[in-house]
Amino acid sequence: MLRLFAFSSLLQALLLQTLLAGSVQAKASTVELVVTRPYLEMHTGPGRGYPVFYVVGRGETLTVLYSRTDWYRVRAPRGEEGWVRRDELAQTELASGAPAPIPPYPDFASHRWELGAGYGVYNRENLVTSYLDYGLTDSLDAELVLQQAFGTIDNRNIVTIGLRNTILPEWKWFSPTVGLGTGYQTISDKVPPAPLESNNQLAYASIGARGYITRRFMWRFDWRAYYVFNKLNTSEVLEEWKLDLAVFF
Repeated sequence: MLRLFAFSSLLQALLLQTLLAGSVQAKASTVELVVTRPYLEMHTGPGRGYPVFYVVGRGETLTVLYSRTDWYRVRAPRGEEGWVRRDELAQTELASGAPAPIPPYPDFASHRWELGAGYGVYNRENLVTSYLDYGLTDSLDAELVLQQAFGTIDNRNIVTIGLRNTILPEWKWFSPTVGLGTGYQTISDKVPPAPLESNNQLAYASIGARGYITRRFMWRFDWRAYYVFNKLNTSEVLEEWKLDLAVFF
């Protein structure tokens, strides 16, 4: 079990490293594109609600700095910087005449690996969580979750495996999810008396949602109801909620 949660810590460290690396790379790499339509409008912010403050004409060159969701930060020939929508920028081209290397948006829906970490509450105890997820299809994922709950009376280590279905994977900002799975928890007491059982098998059902932050990063919220299998004649149902940040690739 110690090895499992050492792996959990490693997952969190890898996530942080990936986030930092992605930020550095976004700032370091730029692309120059030529406007081929009559004009291209630059907005003051990444959204249609922001006003147009500058127009780039046909034949002028734009420098693409970085992206945020469906919008790209660009620099005009005279140094003005603003935001252009993805589908409009995709109509430009390279100086060689080749189409603009603007990737289509479905990366979010079609990714295969997902790595995340977060915080929540499990059985009224503070919870830290890490997970590794593999997309079997665009809407069905298999996931391994490693968690540790810190309470005033006991600490719990939880390992689960399960399947998660994203109901509307093409929705970028808010996609509902449902899941089922099984797992195992170990309990270590902090103050007497000792727990009646030090380990239990679990089954769970979950509902939640996920959403897009940038091209490679996302948030995810989950609520789970656990059924605890024990040797007693009474059943135990535990609740959990958590919020994760993740990178997908």
